[in-house]
Amino acid sequence: MDTGKENKNNVCVAVIDDNAQLREMPVKQLENSGYTVLFQTGDGQDALQKLKENNRLPDVCLIEEDFATAKVLLEKHPDLKVLISSTEDDTESVTDMLKAGVSGYILKFADPDELRTAVKALSENKKYFSVGVSRIATEYFNGNTGEHY
Repeated sequence: MDTGKENKNNVCVAVIDDNAQLREMPVKQLENSGYTVLFQTGDGQDALQKLKENNRLPDVCLIEEDFATAKVLLEKHPDLKVLISSTEDDTESVTDMLKAGVSGYILKFADPDELRTAVKALSENKKYFSVGVSRIATEYFNGNTGEHY
C-alpha cells in the first residue's frame, strides 16, 4: 500500500510499555512529530500478535524498560529496530541489550527531543545511544567487532 510521499515522514513506530499512562507520553510526542504509531501495547505477547497481524514491521519499536520483551521480539524479528528506553544505565544492562541486538538505547526521562532524534536515527538504519550510555556502547562495539559505529 504505497501512498506516495505524504506531508509527513512516513516512519511507523510501535510503542511497548506496561504502564498505560507513561506509554501515552511518547505516543503523543511521536504523533505530534509526524510519526505514525502503528500500535501500542503493554506486553510482549500482545506485541508479537500485533506484529503478526500487521503486514509490515514498524520502522522502529520503542520498548520501555522491558528487556525480556526486547529479546523475544528480536529473536522472532531480527530485522526489527528496537529502541530501549530505560532508567538502567549500568554496563551489564546496556551490554545485555546490545548483545540481544537492540539498535538504540535512551535513558528514560531524557530530553523529549532525544526520543525523536533516536527514532529518526534508527529509521535511517543508524544506531543511537544516550550520552549516559554511549561510552558503554562504544566500548561494546569496539571490543566485540573492532569497528567504530
